[in-house]
Amino acid sequence: MRSLILLTALPLIITGCLESSSSVVAPTESTDPDYSTVPAPYDTTGKPVITLNGGTIAYLVHQSDHPFIVQPRDQVAIFLTLRTLDGEIVSSTYSDSTTTASLVDVQGISVSGLKNGVTGMRVNEKRTLIVPPGEGFADVDSNNVNYDLRNDTIRYDVLLDRIYDN
Repeated sequence: MRSLILLTALPLIITGCLESSSSVVAPTESTDPDYSTVPAPYDTTGKPVITLNGGTIAYLVHQSDHPFIVQPRDQVAIFLTLRTLDGEIVSSTYSDSTTTASLVDVQGISVSGLKNGVTGMRVNEKRTLIVPPGEGFADVDSNNVNYDLRNDTIRYDVLLDRIYDN
């Protein structure tokens, strides 16, 4: 008798399991980076200022007496955060709790203002670069992720971690 009840109920149990499992939705992962660990913008108040080729303004937030200076042929390890002048973070090497610097070939930097700003830095130096559109993303293609910034002056906060001489 028990077997008969079980055999009769089994299709209902299986159907119930299938129905409930079809309504379960897998959680979706956020594709937006987590900027909660990105440091606050560097304080440029009273810091020395230099104007670079092309009009990029460099605030020397923390100067270093390290003997090596970045040359255009070098590879460097840098931490950087790109912001709009309103303070909105566009991208950062600190996103998603990252604690390692990004390796960059200075010659390969496509943003002229950033390339000019990194060239000449010393290890452990911090700079804030204010990059005008012509030295920023003015010439990027419409399929570039930074196309919306083509008319904007942008801000980079840069910390030079290491120089790899090529």
